[in-house]
Amino acid sequence: MSRSTFGRLLGILIVAAAAVAVSLVLRRFHIHPQTDDAEVFANLIGIAPEVSGRIVQINVKDNQFVRKGELLFQINPVPYQYALETARSQQATLDGQIRDLQRRIGAETSAIEAARANSNSAQAKIASADAAVEAARASVDAAKAGLSREQADYAYAENNVLRLEPLLAKQFVTVDTVDQAWTSRSVKREVVRQARSRLALAEAQWAAAVAQQKEALAAYQQTQAQVEQSVKGVGILDPLIGQREARRAAVKMPSTTSSVATSMRPSTLASRI
Repeated sequence: MSRSTFGRLLGILIVAAAAVAVSLVLRRFHIHPQTDDAEVFANLIGIAPEVSGRIVQINVKDNQFVRKGELLFQINPVPYQYALETARSQQATLDGQIRDLQRRIGAETSAIEAARANSNSAQAKIASADAAVEAARASVDAAKAGLSREQADYAYAENNVLRLEPLLAKQFVTVDTVDQAWTSRSVKREVVRQARSRLALAEAQWAAAVAQQKEALAAYQQTQAQVEQSVKGVGILDPLIGQREARRAAVKMPSTTSSVATSMRPSTLASRI
């Protein structure tokens, strides 16, 4: 074998040995890799549901490709369903209260008109009672004046009898004159009695007129109180309606499911959840 041929074979062997050595080294580093510094990059997308709670179901897996609108996970809906049913029950109760109150207000609205009519009638009765009291007071004053006048006439007749009786014993006057004086005294006494009766009747009528006046005033005050109470009853409806609207807004609970907004590969989504 020539020296040139031997040199070629030796070069080929060296190249082959180097290739085998490189292959063995690459195979070892592939099976048992080693490094002093390494970095791993991954796409992270934060997901925040509208409500908080315990997640009961996850509908994605690592490295799964998802599209916009697909369901990612579901939060436990039981607390929200309970709150929803509670709000609905409270709303139904409040609706019933409002319906009852509306019927009551309808009746009270009608009662307002009736109470106002009664109030006007009571005012007319007060005016009539005032006039009756004035008329009765005038009658009492007239009866007192008449009684005083009749008492004065009776006193004059009594004094006339007392003056004539001694003159009859001395025969300065006749028996007829004395009889006329006695008769006049009796008549005057009866007139005084009748005047006292008229005064008592006038005073009784005045007392009755005053009682009617007080009764009319009390009836007017009662009707005014009924009108004010009915108006206050009508005003109660507004806050109850406001409460009902607030409860209706509370019934609209947010969804307990969440969907992804953009396409992504949630390779690290499970760990973040």
